[in-house]
Amino acid sequence: MSGFLLCWYRDGGAPDDAVVAAVVATLRARGPEATRVLRTAHAVAVHTAFTDAIGAEEDLPLHADDVLLAADLRLDDRATLRARLRDAGHALAPDATDAALLHAAVRAWGADAPGRLLGDYAYAALRPAAGRFDAVRGTAGVKPLFVVETPRLVAASNALEALLALPGVPADEDERHLAEFLRTGSPVSPWRTARRAVARVPASHACAWGRTGGAARRRHWRFPEPAPRAVRDPREATEGFRAVLADAVRDRLRVPAASIQLSGGLDSPALAATARRALPTLGLHALTVSHARVLPTDEATWAARAAAHLSLPHVVVEAGVHEALAHLDLAGLRTAEPVADAELAAWRARARELAAFGPVTIDGEDGDSLLAPPDLLTLLRTRLWTETFAAWRAHTRARGRRPWIGLREVGPFARRRRASYWAAPEWMRADVRARHGEAPPDAPPANRVRPVAAWSHQQPVWETLFAVDDPDVTGVPLTVVLPFLDARVIAYVFALPPIPWCQEKTLLREAMRGLLPDDLLARPKTALGGAHEVAVRAWRESGGPARPLAHPMDDLVDERRWRSVLQRGDAEAVLAAWRVFEVARWRAQPGAARA
Repeated sequence: MSGFLLCWYRDGGAPDDAVVAAVVATLRARGPEATRVLRTAHAVAVHTAFTDAIGAEEDLPLHADDVLLAADLRLDDRATLRARLRDAGHALAPDATDAALLHAAVRAWGADAPGRLLGDYAYAALRPAAGRFDAVRGTAGVKPLFVVETPRLVAASNALEALLALPGVPADEDERHLAEFLRTGSPVSPWRTARRAVARVPASHACAWGRTGGAARRRHWRFPEPAPRAVRDPREATEGFRAVLADAVRDRLRVPAASIQLSGGLDSPALAATARRALPTLGLHALTVSHARVLPTDEATWAARAAAHLSLPHVVVEAGVHEALAHLDLAGLRTAEPVADAELAAWRARARELAAFGPVTIDGEDGDSLLAPPDLLTLLRTRLWTETFAAWRAHTRARGRRPWIGLREVGPFARRRRASYWAAPEWMRADVRARHGEAPPDAPPANRVRPVAAWSHQQPVWETLFAVDDPDVTGVPLTVVLPFLDARVIAYVFALPPIPWCQEKTLLREAMRGLLPDDLLARPKTALGGAHEVAVRAWRESGGPARPLAHPMDDLVDERRWRSVLQRGDAEAVLAAWRVFEVARWRAQPGAARA
């Protein structure tokens, strides 16, 4: 884990010591143990590190051979990258750091380097002789990246507020972003942030600047469309999946000790089993949040069974009925943007417990997206109809029910659901709705072989998830890793026959056969229904709907209608309306600015 900023003064000069000190202060949450500052005639690079975590290489920032790098790095499949670099005339030792590999890649391929990288990373590269500044975010977007441009400078950082510390960068709000947050809880416009002057680089995108002119934006990675793979022996599919998932886990756990957020479902136990098998010497601890005090549920019991089967040290934490909607009172909480997590107080407490086990924690998101099957029309377009028909019959005979074919995911049913989901709530001011619209966001690039899975992976809610996991929000130097987002895993799954492997998580269930208890593998997906209703009821009983706002919101919200929803709306409507409190909290932070 690293905090970084790279600032290029295109007309010469560099920030003074006071500015650099302010930048360092904003980066400390990501790297409290080491700070390095590198100055050149036209640039400054700042790097803070948490020395026990992945990505805290001692050679960042790196300046050599007319390339200046600042980054937060964790690269995948480094052996393949080293081989490609060797073929390009840049031989590196097997123990070369991620920073050295990135530096060689930028030297070898320049603007095309991102297309040859895989992993969770965010970096900025300045090549002064070429007069080029690149800011690049990794394949899945797990690590954040923000950029800013003024008449004097271009800068990139993985901390939004570090950019606000630079001279000439205004902190005015972006009303459209706030309206989208109130509407959905997510940044619908992928390049916008809560600050008008600062842009967010979306996942798998790059920005480039020259000595003059604005940014050129492009996508450097797309969801794969592999050739269909025939599977004659089921063991071939499951063993191949085990191997590629093990690679993803190993690349993310280059630490002596880590933790896993263990549920009673299938996804996180599968990752725990993979980690135990691939890294037998890793000190892995499991933590489960039990909702038994709130709802009658056996989720923790199933998680305990998985942990016992894997001989994992296991801690169960009881969730309280008053944990939701509670973080507004946390002392000293400051976030760069509003945060769409009504249980943030509880998550911050869990993050501290997880960090005590090690600097990295495994998150099981999101096997559902990875294994989302394509609809029937996609199957008929991309695979032999004879294969699909035979697989359909075999699945129906084996399971006693037909496979999912997505009839409700096309046509008017899907359009109506989508429009309803993105519609602005009734308590948003009419003029705000008129200015910013209520239309759904533009659809992400369509994927020919797995349209549902690729679409699911590119929804704005992922940006919300990554933001909640960020050290700026959790308050602890903890890296959250998500092996199911590995590009190699995605490519492998996308090539398999969707029937049966993507039906009801068949691939995951069969691949974990012998590694997890059979009854857990046979357990159907179980939603934790009722938790939101219990939390909202307790919040109402404690007087939550009458709580005063920390900052005026009448420019965005019709307060009378909003209060009515808090008092009488259903749980989901109340949780959406609660976001008004969160924007007011964010606006009331010290140093907050208004447009």
